[in-house]
Amino acid sequence: MKLLTIKKLLITLGLITTTILSGALPKEYYKISSTKESKKYFFEYFYKLIENENIAILQERAFVKNYLKTNILNINFKSPSFKKLLEIKRKYRIKNLYSLENYLRKIDIVPPSMALAQAAVESGWGKSRFIKEANNVFGHWTYNAKIGMMPLQRDEDATHFIRIFKTIQDSISAYMLNLNRNKAYKLFQDKRYEQRQKGIIPQGKQLSQTMLNYSGIGHNYLDILNNVISKNNLIKYDEKFYKKIKEEK
Repeated sequence: MKLLTIKKLLITLGLITTTILSGALPKEYYKISSTKESKKYFFEYFYKLIENENIAILQERAFVKNYLKTNILNINFKSPSFKKLLEIKRKYRIKNLYSLENYLRKIDIVPPSMALAQAAVESGWGKSRFIKEANNVFGHWTYNAKIGMMPLQRDEDATHFIRIFKTIQDSISAYMLNLNRNKAYKLFQDKRYEQRQKGIIPQGKQLSQTMLNYSGIGHNYLDILNNVISKNNLIKYDEKFYKKIKEEK
């Protein structure tokens, strides 16, 4: 049975959603003819969304640090603050409720340079079907047909779908949470924590080289990310972000 026929059948049976969103970047982006201007637009557009998510993560990080440093000997288990700590624990899959180190290893930013490089690579510079129809920037899978769309090239024995997001911001949020709590990215989490322990702010170019498990093409993927970061001088977005959060303190 052809793939499109199968898809129609699944829709009829209500096993997959028909709600395909009109996502992707603003229409004006796709009208830019200059490669240089197109890249600039892409990076500036995504930087703001990445910044928003990183700031939200830093707020969670600050809450946990403050809570565990000031309330550890006098915890009110019925307080809203304790309930919030439990929510964060579940969100990031923290094993030890009271271990500050456990939280700090997982609740931290994804450097903009690295996130921008992966956004460009995974979305085909915002031109892939997944981002246009599902707001899916980073190629996230799901096995829940109700929140996914079927890949056109999916193998017959495969059961995964491409996850549909309501907004691109939601896609970025899922990407960062995935890197922060998934065991597959433990090297990323540990390397970032190591940088923090040495008093170094997380470095995107170095941390991008921990993404071996993100793609099936192995070390070639690391080379691609390194090239995108270097060629487009994406480190300037790391510097821009760190300057902003420093000024806001």
